[in-house]
Amino acid sequence: MITFKGTHASAYSLGAKVTSWSMVPASSDSYIDIPGRHGSYHFPGKRRDLLIGVEFAFVGNSQADMYAKSLDIKAWLYSEERNTILFDFLPGKHFIGKPDGEIDMEPFFMLGKFEVSFRCEPFAYGEEVTENFTADAATVTNPGTFEALPVFNATFTATASEWKVTLGTKYVRIVHDFQIGDTLDVNCATGAVLINGSRALDKYDWQNSEFFALPVGESTMTILPAGICTASVAYSPRWV
Repeated sequence: MITFKGTHASAYSLGAKVTSWSMVPASSDSYIDIPGRHGSYHFPGKRRDLLIGVEFAFVGNSQADMYAKSLDIKAWLYSEERNTILFDFLPGKHFIGKPDGEIDMEPFFMLGKFEVSFRCEPFAYGEEVTENFTADAATVTNPGTFEALPVFNATFTATASEWKVTLGTKYVRIVHDFQIGDTLDVNCATGAVLINGSRALDKYDWQNSEFFALPVGESTMTILPAGICTASVAYSPRWV
């Protein structure tokens, strides 16, 4: 069964089964044929959306009741934005998507049947994990099969002219006159930088910094200068 927009399909007395699932989403690769050359040049692209087909069925007490129920179901499935989608058979994981295309109902006496193609981001997401930095270092383990995008939160306990978090040779550096009690939020998924809740992307060292991702498995991050803040990192594992 499926949960969409926080409501389980059973709330509408719907039966549901998955009828199609893009095992490996298509990618936006490009190929260019060159005259006089065998084959083509390959330009790698990113993953396209994941399509999941779900067949629904419900029973009404009469045809009039069936059509009345279909209006409530239509309101449940309608969404202008992508929402969280959960499947009972994948506990602890969720998708982000929405119905794609027109949905037609097949009426049969007092039985209503229809199929929905959910167009989702190309990843399954796990529950958010939060780790605290201890002595300016944090070791995290990404259990997914794809890199995860971290979100950092820091509260300053000393003054500092910059804040930097490193992962191997990559780092995010924020240059600012930080005071005791200031807060800093850095979102590597959206590229947002907030100081005391206000946007401060101009403080980002864009010439040298990189909004990095956490690789699969274990990785250790370090904050510099040492001893200037308490901090945490949050991330959601992703599966392809």
